[in-house]
Amino acid sequence: MAVKLSPLERIQRTLNFQDVDFVAAGEIIQNSGLIDRFVDREVRNDWTLEELASTYRELEIDVGMLMASASTPRIEKRHGITYQVSYWSEWVTDRPFDDVKGLKRFLENLIVEVKGSRPDEIWSYAGKGGILGQGFDDYGKYFAYLKKKISPAIPCHIESPIGLDVIYNMAGWELYSYLLADDPGIISETFEALNEHEVNRVHLIADSDISPLVIVYCDIASKHDVILSPLYLRAEFFPRLKRLVEAWHEHGIKVIFHSEGNLKKVMDDLITCGIDGINPLEPENISLEYVRKNYPKLVLWGGIDDKTLLPFGTEDQVEEAVKSAIEVCSNGGLILGASGEIHPEVKPENAVALFRAAKKYGCMNSS
Repeated sequence: MAVKLSPLERIQRTLNFQDVDFVAAGEIIQNSGLIDRFVDREVRNDWTLEELASTYRELEIDVGMLMASASTPRIEKRHGITYQVSYWSEWVTDRPFDDVKGLKRFLENLIVEVKGSRPDEIWSYAGKGGILGQGFDDYGKYFAYLKKKISPAIPCHIESPIGLDVIYNMAGWELYSYLLADDPGIISETFEALNEHEVNRVHLIADSDISPLVIVYCDIASKHDVILSPLYLRAEFFPRLKRLVEAWHEHGIKVIFHSEGNLKKVMDDLITCGIDGINPLEPENISLEYVRKNYPKLVLWGGIDDKTLLPFGTEDQVEEAVKSAIEVCSNGGLILGASGEIHPEVKPENAVALFRAAKKYGCMNSS
């Protein structure tokens, strides 16, 4: 293709398996060393949105996800749960219950809170207020601001939670498992409240002019297998995933499903739910090659190993991995990126090599 596309055009055409000038690239960047290369000061886990945007422009990345300034390290309480917030992640350090009875009471109260919360509020894996996007009152205005900041790159809609991981992260796996055995109904009721809230939120805020794609997410697998039985997932998870996918589709927005781990056992279920693509494509779990061979109509986002290759490999090895990914996806439908994110342990020079190679190997034509 002789015409140079804009990032928006490149992503739109990629989502539809049409010809593009260069392979599309999409990423989460949370790496001071990389951002430091493209700004006029020493960045030490304190980057601003403007500095992050500058990095996207310099690397010619088309679409950004979870784009924000670095978080200020702190302890935060939400719903009685204590979170340790770092500059790039957060995790639970204390819960207000220590037995199944206490967890059940907590979930009963949570259902009431979810049903009474504002319709545009996001209930993420870290509870209400736990991810990018909770500091604004108007979704459209926020994205207008974000698009202006990161142009010509485009933002992905804020990740859309299905709801199950909200429960198991708040509960902790041990008590969640006990409660699932003792009283699965309260988990199902909580899951339904969260999922219904998110579906309603989608109908309120979804806009293809904001972004043509969204990540719908829930981690349901480890590197060995799914972490809950396929029977349980088919009864409780996949119907709600399907409902959420359909809500986004009603507004003309393509859905990329995100879960880390080995999803091979439930890939057919995901296809039945209507997803348009999959992320992050960890080579050790479910690779680009596996998905392209078995599910050729899925858009693939990610695929370049961020566990070993990007932190410990060489630039030449990264370039070869990129070249291989482009060859595997020669029929199109590839948004190139790390198999997770550009996290703090990734070598900055390897991240640069990834995105430079995306341009070096040039044109991708669908067949």
